[in-house]
Amino acid sequence: MNPMEALELRKTMKDYIEEADERLLNVLKAVVESYKENDIVAYTVNGDPLTRKKYCQELLEAEAEVARGEFTDQEDLERESEKW
Repeated sequence: MNPMEALELRKTMKDYIEEADERLLNVLKAVVESYKENDIVAYTVNGDPLTRKKYCQELLEAEAEVARGEFTDQEDLERESEKW
C-alpha cells in the first residue's frame, strides 16, 4: 500500500469510527486488541519470536516458579559452574 492509499484508508476508518454505533466500536476494539496481542514483542534466547500474549504467559510462569522456590541461587550457580 502506498502512502496516499494509507492516508485515504485512515480517513475512511476515522469516518467509520465517528459514525459507529456501540456494537461496531466493540468489534473494532476487539480487532485492535487481538492485533496488538499478536505483535512480536520479544525473542527467546534461541531467537524464537514471542507475541505479547505469549510473553505475558512466560512472565506469569516464571513468577510462579520463583514463588514455588524453583530457581538456582547465586551460590548454587557458582558451585555448579566450578564443574564445567
